[in-house]
Amino acid sequence: MSITGAWRIVSSPDFDDDYLNEEVEPYVKLRQSGDRIDGEYHAGLQSGEIDGRLQSEDQIIFSFMGMDEMDEVNGAGTITMDGDSLIFTLMYHQGDDFTFECEREASSGKSKSKKRG
Repeated sequence: MSITGAWRIVSSPDFDDDYLNEEVEPYVKLRQSGDRIDGEYHAGLQSGEIDGRLQSEDQIIFSFMGMDEMDEVNGAGTITMDGDSLIFTLMYHQGDDFTFECEREASSGKSKSKKRG
């Protein structure tokens, strides 16, 4: 399974569903050109751009720049396939780490509203 494409963030050990869905349905979108990966993410009040490198067919390391509650943030992160799920981790520069579990978006464009606790 390709790691690129559109992914829905469905849960996080760091945030509840209300926060994750605060502004938009949370997502990670990834595009590939050779071993380079770029994309964007939005979860709760956090959003930004990803600039990464493919480490293997199921792992990416990346840097990111973005916003978190109107504050500029940046750092590094990892994306790893875990079966049919994607684990997306943001590591803020001199700050916190946040992990998100993602499921591939349905190709029909319909989104499932699956709640996890």
